[in-house]
Amino acid sequence: MARRPRGQLRQDILDTVIELLIDTGDVDSVSIDAVVDRVGCTPPALYYYFPTKTELLRQACEVEFQKLAEHIEEGVAAVGGGTIARLERRGYALLHWAGEHPALYRILFMGGRRPAVVTGEGMGDDPSLRAMGENIETAIREGLIKPQDVDLLTLTLWGITHGYASLAVSFPVIPMAALEAAQGTAVRAMATEIFTADGLAAWRAAQASEGGETGPEGRATRS
Repeated sequence: MARRPRGQLRQDILDTVIELLIDTGDVDSVSIDAVVDRVGCTPPALYYYFPTKTELLRQACEVEFQKLAEHIEEGVAAVGGGTIARLERRGYALLHWAGEHPALYRILFMGGRRPAVVTGEGMGDDPSLRAMGENIETAIREGLIKPQDVDLLTLTLWGITHGYASLAVSFPVIPMAALEAAQGTAVRAMATEIFTADGLAAWRAAQASEGGETGPEGRATRS
């Protein structure tokens, strides 16, 4: 058997763990034996990189959190407009990702055993959440969002976003367009409370730039 390039075994193990988590949907069903059998290595080789199963699962999930964050940032970077347009795009990017990767979303965000796998405390273990908080801080500095508790507002918007993302996963019969519209309605209900006058203008401009017919109160209707 050909030797793997240096570091490749570790990556193969992490990739295999995610594959098994998606296949089984259950942390307890992913055994060390199942991992090494699929990868084609020995248990000692696995333990060289990951001393415990918990550490193995934690690192595999961290990789996927980072991939999700990068996916969201790519979507944000493609958006024309300023800070408010980028903030709004974060919510839709997560919603779409959840609809396209339901099994992985369940593992990262909905699993009942997730605390045993992802051991970060508070709001710090999800880089996409940290990026949302930084986006909000920038909007406050620019005078687009009213000065307020950044962590609280981040958690509020994060909760709205994940609420609709979890609906996309748990109820796949709901059309994505309906979930987008509902998420937009929830944000619109908060808009006058969180945005300054300049922020409202920027938000409405972002809505109009999305294309399509303009819905109530300036929200662009998605097809």
